[in-house]
Amino acid sequence: MAHQLTLHAGSSNTDVIHDIVQHALRSAATASTTNGAIDVLGQALLEVERLAAHPSVLTH
Repeated sequence: MAHQLTLHAGSSNTDVIHDIVQHALRSAATASTTNGAIDVLGQALLEVERLAAHPSVLTH
């Protein structure tokens, strides 16, 4: 994603994933092209996948 999200200590796993999805949806909605929107959503899915593969990232 073009913008990095700031993860706060103490956030639950679902809160972090919710923030990623919300940010991606907002960015996709304002993307100048359809391909740009798809890229934003794809990057969000990859980020969620990365976090799911390393659950300790979410719990610190």
